[in-house]
Amino acid sequence: MMATIQIHQVTMNVRTITATTPIRICDLGGWTDTWFAGHGVVCSLAVNPGVVVQVRLSTRQTERQAVQLEARNYGESLQYPGQTPRHPLLHAAIATNPIPPSYDAVVSVQSDIPPGCSTGTSAAVSVALIGALRAAQGHIEPPAKLSRAAHLLETDELGLQSGIQDQIGVAHGGCCFIEMTHYPQATVSAVHVNRKTIVALNEQLLLFYIGTPHLSTVIHQRVIHRLESLPDTSALLEPLREAALLGRSALVAGDLTAYGQALQANTAAQRNLHPALVAPISEQLIALAMQHGALGCKVNGAGGDGGSIAVLTSADPQQRAAFNVEVQARLPQMRRIPITYAPHGIQITETEGEDNT
Repeated sequence: MMATIQIHQVTMNVRTITATTPIRICDLGGWTDTWFAGHGVVCSLAVNPGVVVQVRLSTRQTERQAVQLEARNYGESLQYPGQTPRHPLLHAAIATNPIPPSYDAVVSVQSDIPPGCSTGTSAAVSVALIGALRAAQGHIEPPAKLSRAAHLLETDELGLQSGIQDQIGVAHGGCCFIEMTHYPQATVSAVHVNRKTIVALNEQLLLFYIGTPHLSTVIHQRVIHRLESLPDTSALLEPLREAALLGRSALVAGDLTAYGQALQANTAAQRNLHPALVAPISEQLIALAMQHGALGCKVNGAGGDGGSIAVLTSADPQQRAAFNVEVQARLPQMRRIPITYAPHGIQITETEGEDNT
């Protein structure tokens, strides 16, 4: 007599929440958005590619909730909470924004931007991850609330040095003008950039990763030490604020020559703030860019021995092509990252379905 085999199909409800955020570059006025500056202004651009976070929730199957973290840039699949402290930012985000208890979850984080690129990538991860996790709890938060939560995650939870502009820039997207009246309080306004200027930026604005990651907290400590040794810091910080104002005016007017001058002025102010902020290899790229008619260059973020540089190249395609060839020949460690202007900040979508297992 043949035995009868019964197959029981288990149906699980599945929710998939996807959050995307851009990164930020050309942060004119950076360093004035810190606690030690007290007040400041920043004008920055959001660009893609950025960060993609996906939270896949499925009906809980066991007594103990199962949460898996996929850190795709590192090729790691980790069980939360036991294995995730090696990625403290991701671990802290999940710990402070827990998965609803009725679900198991797979949380994946991915970006085409190298870690430590000085483009606000960690802020983009924080904003996207917090946004997705809160959406899993049923709350769609506005950009201002997410940027504040992401800043607190880095400063209060992890004890890191961080200005406020990165989280704000990636959460809001587009061209942000940030006025910090008193740390960390700020007002944010969108700078209107016309379509013609956006097209020109997409053609002329290039991003180069200089081959090594930067450590922003270490750089912050060096700058803080120098500023604390001075009786008056205005001579070092005011040119940064002025560069942000010049950059905003230039973009509103669609004047990329003036915008390039603002980028140059800001990088010069970074050199004066601390000599370690513009690395020798960055100086080589800047010199090469200017030889090929570039309008300006900006060392992104905190700068230092690692990170990235934005180069606003000539409008002449031949000069631009010749510059790229020279970079490959003379500075092979430089990696160009294709970018486009990102008019939007964080975007969250959700799908629902069934998974039959």
